[in-house]
Amino acid sequence: MKKSLLIVLLTLMTCGCVCINDVSLDTLVDTTLTSKYKLYNHVNSGYKYYLPRSLTARVTDEYNEIISSKYYDYYLFVDLVAYYNKKTSVYFTSDTIYYSKLINNGDKKGIIDVKKVDDTFLVKVIYNYAKVEVKCNEDDLNEVITNALVILSSINYVDDIVANLLNKNEFASAEEKVNIFDNATGDTNYLDEVDDTYTGNESDDYDPDVIKERR
Repeated sequence: MKKSLLIVLLTLMTCGCVCINDVSLDTLVDTTLTSKYKLYNHVNSGYKYYLPRSLTARVTDEYNEIISSKYYDYYLFVDLVAYYNKKTSVYFTSDTIYYSKLINNGDKKGIIDVKKVDDTFLVKVIYNYAKVEVKCNEDDLNEVITNALVILSSINYVDDIVANLLNKNEFASAEEKVNIFDNATGDTNYLDEVDDTYTGNESDDYDPDVIKERR
């Protein structure tokens, strides 16, 4: 029997079920990033990743996806050019927003920024040559950040396919691409022009999730 991908949260349990909102963000982030897993159930051009069971990839192209839960849309951007060139970036935390934390695991580095916007929170997670943005309510911050980290941490790039895509010039040049790794830039809606066509592949064999779909 396969291990659950979200076994990262089992260490947070003593008995029965623990509400994910009772765990601090720092603990949640550190535990998720240090967990070891290699499962995936969603495939796109040049990469694959694990999509938590409560989420659905609704719109996708070669490097952008809109992933939906019951309440929110997660905007995923994967920069294959940066991955191919092994681009390194420097991140800076901010003490003027709700939450800002540098994240790293081995040679993978990134940042989590959470900014309050009116009555909602804008979550930006940059990690593993990819970025997730989502707006959510405060009560759902822990679940949203965990979902984003699970997606980004599980991304596995397929080198041969990435090289083939780039050689075919199917992606814009590095100069023309949005720099998704600069967390100091203003908010961008980089999925506004994505085609409303789903072309991804999902396996029917999902692993059980510790995080349950919100009721």
